[in-house]
Parts: sequence; C-alpha cells; structure tokens
Amino acid sequence: MQRREFIKSSCITCASIIGVSALASLLQSCAALPSLKTVSKDNIISIPETSFIENQNILILKDPQLEFDILVVKKKDNTYNAIYMQCSHQSQPLSATKTGLFCASHGSAFDLDGNVTVEPATDPLRKFKTELVNSTINIYLSKS
Repeated sequence: MQRREFIKSSCITCASIIGVSALASLLQSCAALPSLKTVSKDNIISIPETSFIENQNILILKDPQLEFDILVVKKKDNTYNAIYMQCSHQSQPLSATKTGLFCASHGSAFDLDGNVTVEPATDPLRKFKTELVNSTINIYLSKS
C-alpha cells in the first residue's frame, strides 16, 4: 500500500470511529426525558416529589396555561431549579437533555442552572422560585 492510500484509509477509519461515538453520545443525550402534565392554580404549580423517576433528576412540566414548558431539576442537596424553557436570545422554545438546554433556532445552550454556555444568548434563563413542603414541590410562577 502506498503512503498516500494508507493515510487516506487511516483518516477515513478515524473519522468513522469518531462519528459513530459522537452519534451514540448524541442519541443518548437526546433520549426522551420524563414529562408531566400540570395545571397551575393561583400562579403555583404543585407536583409530588415522587414525580421524579428513580435515578432521574430532570422532569419537564407541561402546563396548558403557559406558552413554554418548565424544566425542573432535582439538585444533589434536595433543592430544585425550575427553569422556563424559553430562550433568552429571541424567545424560542428550548430542548432539554440530561446535561442542559439547547435552542435549535440559533444554537444557544444553557446549563441546568439556566446559565449561558454557548452564545448568541447572553442572559440566563428565567427561573421560578421553588419550595419543598411536605413532599410537594411548589413552583411559584409570579415575578416576585
């Protein structure tokens, strides 16, 4: 085998291996996240703490009264983040993965605390106050 053919064949093999592993990683992160239909009452969404599936720290809330979904993240210290899934760049819907949120419209990305990790967005995502009361997670939708 000549040098040029060897290099070409090696590059194609490496690219294939990298492509397959990247695709596998992407597909794993895109796996459907658990979701829950909710209805807010008096600007509060209440969900049982047991709504979180075992070994899962993320839950998407779908409320027909809201334009965008809410991502609820259970943190290691048993506190919760409630993040409005509306991009702070141009108000587009966000997709959630186990590691963060992504805007398909312009490529902005956010961590599970709502902080920008990839621009063009520069502002963090809107978060709601949460409170755990008797095994119920209350999410306060008002802008207090």
